[in-house]
Amino acid sequence: MLELMLRNHPQRDMAEKELQQRFFPALAAPCSICHFMLTVNAASRDAEFAALSRLASAQGRPFQETDTDLTLSFDAILLRYERHSEFSTYSFIRQGIATEFNEPQHFLPFNDFFQQLPGQLFRVVQLNILTASLLQPTQEMDNLWQRFFASEHCISSQVANKQAQVWTDFRKHPEGGGRMLLLDFGLSPSALARLVQQLFDLGNYRKLSLLSWPLVRQSLSRLHQLEQQLSDVTQRIEQQQGSDEQLLREISQMTAQTEHLIANNSARIEASAAYYQLTLDRLKSLRETSVDGMMSLQDFSERRLTPAFRTAQSVLSRQLSLSNRLGRSTELLRTRINLQLERQNTELLASMEQRARLQLSLQTAVERLSVVALSYYAVQLVDKALYSIHGWFEQFPLQLMQTLSLPAVILLVAWLLYRLRRAHQQH
Repeated sequence: MLELMLRNHPQRDMAEKELQQRFFPALAAPCSICHFMLTVNAASRDAEFAALSRLASAQGRPFQETDTDLTLSFDAILLRYERHSEFSTYSFIRQGIATEFNEPQHFLPFNDFFQQLPGQLFRVVQLNILTASLLQPTQEMDNLWQRFFASEHCISSQVANKQAQVWTDFRKHPEGGGRMLLLDFGLSPSALARLVQQLFDLGNYRKLSLLSWPLVRQSLSRLHQLEQQLSDVTQRIEQQQGSDEQLLREISQMTAQTEHLIANNSARIEASAAYYQLTLDRLKSLRETSVDGMMSLQDFSERRLTPAFRTAQSVLSRQLSLSNRLGRSTELLRTRINLQLERQNTELLASMEQRARLQLSLQTAVERLSVVALSYYAVQLVDKALYSIHGWFEQFPLQLMQTLSLPAVILLVAWLLYRLRRAHQQH
């Protein structure tokens, strides 16, 4: 066995520990729970861990930085802490019958409990759990929920295969939080704990999924402006109004704005989509049965969440479509500019070729004139030489030699120039 243990995967213990985390402690009805959700950024996690470590150490409980949950006992109050990616939850559990909704501060083990903890309060909800044995008459049950919830806003469903019934309105009440009333028809402590956790998760994820809504509305307005600008630029491209360079600068600016918009809201919108899916998963896990005359949890959640989710997805789709359209417009303008440059280069090459031909013609003419000029000077030199010879020798045939030297000199000069030109061309 020892040899087998030596072959453990390095992540085996981590995976098993992760699977065992975030189990809500078993509950016995009747009881009341106050649930706090605080949004916490990554920079504040160290302060959160330090504060919880002090609380855990005071009770002799081990708490490591990798732990995602913690259960502590404070006299008659049980604290359940859970850490999530961008929020943390604190559930304070108190045993006993609670037919009223108290101030959330009454559940805290000490008044300054949250002063050492980072984060911003995002949701508070108080859940009172009663047993069916406490409320037998139907009239008494109706009177109970009508005391806490307005009939036009109340939401109620039978959950956990009709083994419990829940009432809520997802509204903030004068005590500073939401209210939920749960009637237990005989759930086991573990099943009741799972149901409570599902109800808290449903409310948390439902509310978190709406965090992107302000960004979505801002993005819709900005997207409309950018799409209109792109439409105007495209029309100018089609009608060949304005220079291509100016149009390209405008499109480049719109592309930068679009990419900035995508960078700002895509992560938040995608996170909201994930929370929306988790909300649907929790609704499914509740195994809900609707109650006649009452809006169900699923009806209420999907009534607002589904349109918001589809609008957010539409924003993501429009952003991608706009980015692609801007890319195609940029390529179109670049193609036009490249064609213009190629046409200009062709015209330039043609002009250079014409100038080269003119230069060659001029050079040829100069070379021909050079033959005449050089021949002239050479003939003059030869004439002087012949005159000198004639002065020494009177019998020297001066005229004959002058006549013969003229073509010889011209041919010689022409041949020398030809050789020089060939040598220059070879090098």
